[in-house]
Amino acid sequence: MKQSSTTLLPASLATLCLGLALAGAAVAAPPGGIGTTPAPQPAGNWQARVKYLHPHSGPDGRYLTWSYADIVASSQENCDYQLQSWYNSGNTVVVEYCHLVPFGG
Repeated sequence: MKQSSTTLLPASLATLCLGLALAGAAVAAPPGGIGTTPAPQPAGNWQARVKYLHPHSGPDGRYLTWSYADIVASSQENCDYQLQSWYNSGNTVVVEYCHLVPFGG
């Protein structure tokens, strides 16, 4: 039995649409979009500084003096964690928040 062009046309059209849809999916943007890679950071250490009350005893009694602690970390997350730990211990003032200090600069 011979098929007429009216029965072949819808099947060919469906095949063509399926092929175009698959080709479009192959060249679509990756998940997350294009260019989502963060810009590279310069190499260096993350540093912060805190001031804390330092109790100590002397010959005529107990003294409270301010002392300083420098925080040096390889990542911002680690620096923030150490800074939060100092802050949670009490009697601490943040002098410098975490900032990147490039090597050689």
